[in-house]
Order: sequence, then C-alpha cells, then structure tokens
Amino acid sequence: MELNDLKSDWKNAGEDSKSEADLRLMTKITNHPSIKKIRTKLIIETIVLLFFLFIYYDWFDGDKKPFYANLSLVAGLLLYIFNDIIGYISITKPIRETNLKLSLQNYLMRIKRLSITSVIITFLYSISIIIFFTSVITFTKEKALILMFSIVISIQFILLSLRMWTKWIKNLKLQVKEFNLDDES
Repeated sequence: MELNDLKSDWKNAGEDSKSEADLRLMTKITNHPSIKKIRTKLIIETIVLLFFLFIYYDWFDGDKKPFYANLSLVAGLLLYIFNDIIGYISITKPIRETNLKLSLQNYLMRIKRLSITSVIITFLYSISIIIFFTSVITFTKEKALILMFSIVISIQFILLSLRMWTKWIKNLKLQVKEFNLDDES
C-alpha cells in the first residue's frame, strides 16, 4: 500500500460514524453471532424435543412401557430443556456487578456451575432415553451390542460436551488472569 493511500484511508476513517442507537444495538450481547447461534440451537432443540414429548407415547408405544420408563423419559426431557433455557439466560446476562473484575469472576463461577449441571443433566437425559427404550426389551446378543454401541455414543457426546465446557472455562480463566495482571501493572 502506498503512503498516500494510507494517509487517505486514515483521513476517511472517522467519517462513517455510528449513531448512539446503532452503538447500543451493536454492543448488546444478544446480538453477538455466538449468542445468535446458541439461541437458534436452543429454539430448534426445544421444538424438536417438545414434538418428541407429544408423540413418543403413540409412536414409540409409551402405553406399553412401564410407568417408571415414561416418567424417566418425560422428566429427563423436561430437565434437559429447562437446563438449556437456564444456560441461555445465564450466558446472556454476564454482567451483574458494578465492578468489572468482580463481575467477570462471578460469571466464571456461574459458568462453572452451569457446566457441571449441564453435563449431569445430559447424562441423566441419556440414561432416561436408554431406560425408556430398553424397559420392555428381551435382550439377545445383537440387541445387547446395539445397546452397548448406544451407550458408547452417548458417552462420546457427553465427553464432547465436557470438552467444550472445559475449553470455554479455560478461556474465561485466562481472561480473569489477564485482568488480574492488568490490575497489578
């Protein structure tokens, strides 16, 4: 790039100013692309799971399953949806303190608790699905292998979820640590 082009770009850089309303809209956390993806995932997941909740009794012979299997499935499904909604709310409301450092530390603690409950509820939801679908099955060798494969897949998804939470918490810890280093300087 030529020096004259650079000077020209520098002079023109401040001309495209934003209004205060535009700046407020841009800085709202709900407009962040990651939050939009999470919201879209939450909406789709909730619709699909609620649809499953309405059709499971007829389509998957819920009337022929024992009460504990139906209760397990419904409770696991509702817990999972409730956890997703609570998680979304927690993520979109990060700042609660007037002190930014304290707010970031509290946010980190909330995310740690959310990660633990999220992994536990995902595990319980997986178990509830397995209980529901295996409650009246007479197991053969092939069916037992399919069950073991399903359990391994469920564990892989739980580990993937745990890995994503761990990565996010590690990044937040790094931000808290950098914030503390800035305070010391």
